[in-house]
Amino acid sequence: MDEFKINHLYPEYGKKEQKHEYKSIKKMISKVLNISENNVCSIESVGGMTNKSFKVFINNEYYILRIPGNGADKIISRYDEKYNSLIANDLELDTDILYFDEENGVKIAKYINNAQTIDPKIAKRKENMIETTNLLRTLHKSNMKFSNEFNVFNKIEEYEKLLKESNGNNFKDYSIVKQQVLKLKEILKDLGEESVPCHNDTVPENFVKSDDKLYLVDWEYSGMNDPMWDLAAHCLECDFSNNEEELFLSLYFNQEVEPRYKTKMLIYKICQDFLWSIWTNIKEANGDDFGTYGEDRYNRAKTNINKILELN
Repeated sequence: MDEFKINHLYPEYGKKEQKHEYKSIKKMISKVLNISENNVCSIESVGGMTNKSFKVFINNEYYILRIPGNGADKIISRYDEKYNSLIANDLELDTDILYFDEENGVKIAKYINNAQTIDPKIAKRKENMIETTNLLRTLHKSNMKFSNEFNVFNKIEEYEKLLKESNGNNFKDYSIVKQQVLKLKEILKDLGEESVPCHNDTVPENFVKSDDKLYLVDWEYSGMNDPMWDLAAHCLECDFSNNEEELFLSLYFNQEVEPRYKTKMLIYKICQDFLWSIWTNIKEANGDDFGTYGEDRYNRAKTNINKILELN
């Protein structure tokens, strides 16, 4: 669907650094759970693009430990994440939380047994699209109230401020592109906006399948938002073709998709690429290296802006 391919760069660690890290993790788990270090029997890195995640064996059970990455404390409200995660747990969309530190974002949650993390290829299978749309519909139609609003235009201003504080740089034509993005706000108003509980980071990797159940994990960016944001994000991150996106939307709505929803999808894709490109610049200003990831998203946003301008 999109001619741009987004390059993802994941960190690598040496064995010596890893051994030292695991020792520190063992001590930390022992302290926060008030247990002996001997009860922490194994630690295994399971990767992550922005956070460090580990599979840990504690008191004869497996858990997932999440340690936030560089600069995350400035971007994420841990209070909102915890509040919203507990609602997701009540809705049986995510697993139980054993420990959550609202100050530093360290989280220990129950491990999903026989877990299969969804990737873009797996996400394109119809049976997985059905499960994904059912899960998202459950969230969006739950009538629950998350503790915060996720407004992309407010987030843009917030991220700009954080980038400046981090002494980071934006793209050369940023101010021009930003003005084009801000014009989309009025188009969205005309199309009509909703406010429901949303995950807001529906990359395929945040969907985890276990036997006959699908889970949605990592609620860092969750908040009240338009449900089309979640749908647009999933389609964008899975690189769905036009036909795949049409199928995905028809499964979500259980009927033919209204044209206005398709326009909203494209607008939210632009907003997501634009916002996450600023996010990438913030992360890199704090020491991370994402290669061309941010620039790729920024360029794709510019391409899709032209498509919207042609429609309006």
